[in-house]
Amino acid sequence: MSFLRLLPIFILLFALTGPAPAAGHGPSGALPPDTLAAEPAVTHLIYLPVMPNRLASGYKSPFGIVMYTAVGDEAGQAKMRAAGAHWITTDLNWIDVEPNPPVGNVHTYSWTSLDVDAANAQLAGNEVYVLINRNPTWASAYLSGPLTNTAHLVAFATAAVERYDGDGVNDAPGHPIIRYWSFYAEPDNGDVGAALHGKGYWGHNPGGYADMLMQVSPAMHAANPQTKVLIGGVAYDSFEPGGPFVRSFLGNTLAALGNAAAVNYIDAIAFHYYPINLGTWPSIREKGLEIRGIMNAHGVGQLELVVPEMGYWSAESNGSNELTQARTLVQMYVKGISIGISHLDWYAVFDDGGGMEAHGLFSNNNLNQPKQAYSAYKTLATTLYGLNYNRTFYISGGEAYVFRAPDGREVVVAWATASSATAQLLGGCWRKTDLLGGAATVIGDGAGGDADGHVNGQVGVALTQNHPIYIAACN
Repeated sequence: MSFLRLLPIFILLFALTGPAPAAGHGPSGALPPDTLAAEPAVTHLIYLPVMPNRLASGYKSPFGIVMYTAVGDEAGQAKMRAAGAHWITTDLNWIDVEPNPPVGNVHTYSWTSLDVDAANAQLAGNEVYVLINRNPTWASAYLSGPLTNTAHLVAFATAAVERYDGDGVNDAPGHPIIRYWSFYAEPDNGDVGAALHGKGYWGHNPGGYADMLMQVSPAMHAANPQTKVLIGGVAYDSFEPGGPFVRSFLGNTLAALGNAAAVNYIDAIAFHYYPINLGTWPSIREKGLEIRGIMNAHGVGQLELVVPEMGYWSAESNGSNELTQARTLVQMYVKGISIGISHLDWYAVFDDGGGMEAHGLFSNNNLNQPKQAYSAYKTLATTLYGLNYNRTFYISGGEAYVFRAPDGREVVVAWATASSATAQLLGGCWRKTDLLGGAATVIGDGAGGDADGHVNGQVGVALTQNHPIYIAACN
């Protein structure tokens, strides 16, 4: 695998400046604005590798959650919204909406389930990402594979877009809006056994998948120009031989769509990430950059990149625990955001089972039993609310990522990669917030908590291996 590595140009000093904060607003549980404020003329003693500045003028939250089957408070929506989730990935099974074939050109749909989910999401202020999946038996030999007549899918998808476009015509009750639509779960699957259990089955048929998109996408965009059509989240992992997924599927699909002309049919690229191949991709960052490289090679590098599924287990039987899951969650989000992934949805609220399926943020399907990962998610999403990724900097034996608000306020997310490390920051006062939240610890120059122990115009913040913390200048 080739993976873009940036060669650091080390700089001894650089300034982080920002005006004193004005009163602001954030979701319940967010740190007060003054906690995030950078002091005027504060200088960090750090080494800075050259990185692109990704500061955007607006703010679009990257934090989401997967809620397949149902969206609502019983499924954890209120808990996740309180934790700062702004996106919901859910599914729309065609077989449930149209179990019977059309009579002539007359299609009969039952939208009840998605009507409820979309209304619940809208009331909570969540944006919805929909995975269209599971074909009716009359439309396809496989639940999520090639179709006998793509025109039926075009009719179905167009009707769905019209129902959830909020224009007041043939809308669902309450006029909920859904803009993001993707097709089939991990369509790069090429294994018939997995296809029989509902996985996508287009891995060896990228031309057929592209042809499907070339038919369905124009109709969806015509129904609502704000619609975003996506290739279903590719697994891009566990490749053949030995695994079910076809490495060449994404590139071949883009080629079949006309390379740069693919932007006429798709609006974003989606992939899934689970840390199961750390030797190939040590983190989501490396995998995301490889997929971005494929996009660039086919002339669509400007498209949005999203992760509608990612997760990590808490099961001790598989070498993890609740704290490891919590730490990994924060690192995955921070590294994903740092390469420009626009939103990342954690899988899921509840565990899918034991072992490596124990990805959930709550134990025993019980919303009264949050795991440490839930606290870590809430601390991350509320601390970084309103801030965009700005840059990274070098710490010997550690990693640090800087997020900045439009008014110049900054938060550093940092952890040690070695057994320990120290972030040496110029200035007289810094505040540290732990991975799991709680009250911020104030660290003054030469006071308790200052790792160098001297009054010298700088504060040393001790870092623990793989344990992210948040650092911001005091007022």
